[in-house]
Amino acid sequence: MKFAYIQQFFFYGLLTATSFVFLYMLGGYLVTVLWAVVIALVFYPVYEYIKTKFGGRASVAAIGTVLLVVLVVLIPLVSMGGMVVSESLTLYETLTKEDGDFDSSGLLARVSTVTSYLEPYGISQVSVENRLREWGANLSQVVASVLISFSQNTLMFLIQVIIMLYLLFFFLRDGKKIERLIRRHLPLGDDHERRLITRFSETTQAVIKGTLLISVVQGIIGGVLFLLVGIPNPVLWGVTMAVLAIIPLIGTSIVWLPAAIILMVTGSFWSGIIILLVGALVISSIDNFLRPILVGRSTKMPDSLVLLATIGGLSTFGVSGFIIGPIIAALFLSLWTIFEEKYRHELTKIS
Repeated sequence: MKFAYIQQFFFYGLLTATSFVFLYMLGGYLVTVLWAVVIALVFYPVYEYIKTKFGGRASVAAIGTVLLVVLVVLIPLVSMGGMVVSESLTLYETLTKEDGDFDSSGLLARVSTVTSYLEPYGISQVSVENRLREWGANLSQVVASVLISFSQNTLMFLIQVIIMLYLLFFFLRDGKKIERLIRRHLPLGDDHERRLITRFSETTQAVIKGTLLISVVQGIIGGVLFLLVGIPNPVLWGVTMAVLAIIPLIGTSIVWLPAAIILMVTGSFWSGIIILLVGALVISSIDNFLRPILVGRSTKMPDSLVLLATIGGLSTFGVSGFIIGPIIAALFLSLWTIFEEKYRHELTKIS
């Protein structure tokens, strides 16, 4: 009997140690695996549709879905990234001019003009221009560091993309088998396992559709709006609004509202009014219109928890944190709910 305990202890110790080493070994690629899982969950209905059109050929449908992801996700993202970098460099060159000429900087020149009204209150135009140039220098350092980092890690980035697409193929083709395998090895019971997997899937799709897609729509509308009223670098500002829209309580108004005020004060009154109206009635309101359609009420978490999970995820995991944070929060709530249900009687006895 004692020898059986020793065997069991040794086995679980070896299992734990091997699993830890395996996860540590894959540490640099865990985010890549996560993105493959996320994209597979989002595009799985598309995969099923393609599969029915090709007579149930799973491999062909998976290949078709992967190619579709490359066309509609990866290529536009790479193209957009190139445009953002180009406009960031243009903005840097404008802000760091030493000849004191702000006329070519468009909206930034208007910012400098607005400060002329504040000179009686001790805010000089020269100090604002110097601050803008200082901000431009800081921006240039960020852009330069990103460019250097990207150029140094281009090969690694390509390898991670290839691995992600490779895993995406198998997650699509063998998704049901993988789900059954996970459920078979989770010692929680079928109902609890099904609930956790469903919760993970729903939260992932809710974050992608309800957060990322809505923020992209807001960024596109904002960028097109800035382009139509003649504000320079519309792609850069559109991407900025899309990123800010991901973070709860911050939103896109931090970009379009100052732009509208500056335009109205500096003579482009109707352009400012257009930005103000479109920003308030369309950009900032689109979340309330699209979120119930794309997400649904059953997957929502408290707004306070979403805020903490998103900010905590971003600070801990970087860009991927806006997905990882809410997923972990959802699983946290689900596990505590399962714990309460499973041990309700024991807890009642203790109390």
